[in-house]
Amino acid sequence: MTATTSDRNTKESWNDGIVSAIPLTASTKIPKGVIVMVVSGTGTALNGADTANGLVMGISTQLVDTALGHTVCPVMRGRFWFGNDGNITAANIGQQATILDNQTVSLASVTTNDVVAGLILMVDSVDGVLLDMTGSKIGAA
Repeated sequence: MTATTSDRNTKESWNDGIVSAIPLTASTKIPKGVIVMVVSGTGTALNGADTANGLVMGISTQLVDTALGHTVCPVMRGRFWFGNDGNITAANIGQQATILDNQTVSLASVTTNDVVAGLILMVDSVDGVLLDMTGSKIGAA
């Protein structure tokens, strides 16, 4: 998969019900249902990507776009399904997945900056990879 610029209907198995509002990075559009991260030291939200010093914060709960006047990105943590780049298998359950783009996850052996996306709970050929995005390695838990 590649990064999406459209809203994504992200399947979930559970969410913590807590929505945090993270200031939005200048000139940024984040679709609903994608991985949201901050870059350490900036404190502002942007689309999940294989970016140095990135910290995953969860998924976006709505479309936000600075061009439309939005200033914050509502983010929720929980257990969500994301695209599999094809490298994650059932043998990886219990391991950490890393971000490839805002809707796709992979393994540290594939990505460059190894931004932890979450703990792999399930792998499915249709739904992709179920990640637990609540752990202490995700964002500033």
